Amino acid sequence: MYQNNADANGYNANKKELNLSDRNLRELDTAIIATYGECIEHLDLSHNRITRLEWLYQMPNLRCLIMDDNRLRESHFEKLKKVPLPKITTLTLNKNELSDLDTTAEMLQQIFPNLEYLSLHGNPMCPDNLCLQPFSEFVPYEYAHYRDVLSKSLPHLKFLDHFSLDAKQLPKESHCIKQEKSIQQPIISFSGDLWSKLKNFLSVPNATNSNTGQNENGNRLVSSLAPSYDSTYK
Repeated sequence: MYQNNADANGYNANKKELNLSDRNLRELDTAIIATYGECIEHLDLSHNRITRLEWLYQMPNLRCLIMDDNRLRESHFEKLKKVPLPKITTLTLNKNELSDLDTTAEMLQQIFPNLEYLSLHGNPMCPDNLCLQPFSEFVPYEYAHYRDVLSKSLPHLKFLDHFSLDAKQLPKESHCIKQEKSIQQPIISFSGDLWSKLKNFLSVPNATNSNTGQNENGNRLVSSLAPSYDSTYK
């Protein structure tokens, strides 16, 4: 296990992080919930097969949830709509099966009303501009609509995918779409501890303008969220 000071179950008491990624899980074990549910603030369940989510109500202090690559669809969140989870401010659902933008926006608004950091790369409803397959080519106005719908639904949102919502300009069209479509590019896959994953997700630059707290492109940085960890994609 790559986490320092983590126990046999992947729980790091110092960071209040539980890492259960890449375990082929279909559901969260009741013993794990009973043991760590009250303590967890950051949970990584990426690269599993989890579709039931009601256990989230047994983690009252959870702030960061990573569920990349779990084949989640909008219908899997239905049972969470009646009672929101306001403490969760960071959510990554990359490489799932969310297919309808309006339905997803409404779902997130009802369940996670205080989201500040959200990533949806690799879902059918996300007009990605990364080197990901299979997608239609990235078109700037499609991303503008996508960003507008989600930002209006989530008033506290600061970052969407790896772009700051404070940025004045839309992300530029990726050079990747100019490559031959037959060339397969890897889906985003994170490594490192949870904050390292978020540092990748938020694309935090190294240099800032000391007077404005912004990078050279005018994007507000989030150094307070992501401390100095080294991180790389797999």
